[in-house]
Amino acid sequence: MSIEEGINYCPQLMGGRVSEWEARAMRKHDEEQAKIAREQGLPVRARIQNEAGAARRRSAEIRASEHVRQWDRQRQDIHPEEIAEHLASIETKKRAVPRLSDAVPDAEPDRPVRVLPVRYVQRKEERS
Repeated sequence: MSIEEGINYCPQLMGGRVSEWEARAMRKHDEEQAKIAREQGLPVRARIQNEAGAARRRSAEIRASEHVRQWDRQRQDIHPEEIAEHLASIETKKRAVPRLSDAVPDAEPDRPVRVLPVRYVQRKEERS
């Protein structure tokens, strides 16, 4: 028998006596099974990633709150009582929203009003 007449064997499965066509069919079946497994695993992977993101956010929040707590504990050691009171009063002033005074018209309504000249900018298309 010559090579053209006989069955071609897949070199990856030597010793298993599987033809190239059978090996191709097996690979195709394996790829389909892997695709099905990936599709079934997508929701689980998405859930795991969401949980991991939530855990990162929680740990960042915990770190931030711990940092604030440490500053609050050290604030008494850093600032004497009178300075702490002064800082507290400044903080309350910051929280108060500044209010603009009401607009008052000019006292002399017959005073001449100077009209300022307005220079318009021409676009490139209009110039040419």
